[in-house]
Amino acid sequence: MKKLLALTIGVLLIYLVYYLQKPYAYSSVNPISEINPLILVNSENAFPDNVNLNLVKFQEKEVSDIIYNDLVDMYNAALKDNITLKVNNAYRSKKQQTQMFNNKMQSYQNEGYTEEKAYEQTMLTVQAPGHSEHETGLAIDFSNEGHYDENEQMWEWLKNNAYKYGFILRYPQDKYEITKIDYEPWHYRYVGKKAAKEITNQNITLEEYLGGNI
Repeated sequence: MKKLLALTIGVLLIYLVYYLQKPYAYSSVNPISEINPLILVNSENAFPDNVNLNLVKFQEKEVSDIIYNDLVDMYNAALKDNITLKVNNAYRSKKQQTQMFNNKMQSYQNEGYTEEKAYEQTMLTVQAPGHSEHETGLAIDFSNEGHYDENEQMWEWLKNNAYKYGFILRYPQDKYEITKIDYEPWHYRYVGKKAAKEITNQNITLEEYLGGNI
């Protein structure tokens, strides 16, 4: 009985590993979103409310349809290198961003911060509603909570390869004065392959690439 149980568990584990790490084999998506992949959304540039954005599912998260095909290609390429890209955050609506911002601000107030100070602290880590890249459907946070070594390997792979598929490390080290966001090794933004290659090769930010213009 014990041998049979062990064998059953072994088979299930093999199946789960394959199921969780099998390549994406979905049909390609024909994008209909009317969004410029080089749109600049930051603390000074809000995401317009009138952009036609079509969302599709990837790992049960929503992303803009214009990034889907390249995202699938990147996922499968990483898998060949024994790296499984885990999506922790992707699209967030303005309403969701507002709730996140307010919750973070409230947590600081609960710690004794004044409303003004709580707002200042919140702005260090959470973009104000309307100013988050996640509202565009072009930004993805890659991380697997509680798995430090796995995250380090995943981020290292993305750092070396993401540009090939149109993605850039959006908030690099030593660029806070430009992006106003601290280093986030998990946050990647789709800008298209040509721009991603140029931005990565020049070690610059999207703000520098665009010269501050949308």
